Amino acid sequence: MSVPTVTVRELSDAINDNTVNATPKKVLEGILNDYMDLQYAKETPYTTGKQVLPTGTTIDDVDKSISDDSVEKKFNDLFVKISETEKSGDHSPQSKNDGTWDSKLSPVLVLVRPNL
Repeated sequence: MSVPTVTVRELSDAINDNTVNATPKKVLEGILNDYMDLQYAKETPYTTGKQVLPTGTTIDDVDKSISDDSVEKKFNDLFVKISETEKSGDHSPQSKNDGTWDSKLSPVLVLVRPNL
């Protein structure tokens, strides 16, 4: 399965949407924070490939978010990919670096792409 992605704008809009429930919002915030760390070449468990779960979340948060209907399907797809990858234990990078992040970093999943 390829790695699903959303834009920074789509992610920000979902985080600011008052109809999105707290748990998926927490996961989305973690995804955005991890992406920003990647953009600023900050070494963290996420950007160095030691962690798949978004910062500040648990596997229970991610799994609960999968079935939450307060978010669009494209976000549920992200949650499914995170859950499957975390449960597999495979932390080898699945996202190809297209030049948008420092080559010394090796995140497992990059679920965000720049705005078009």
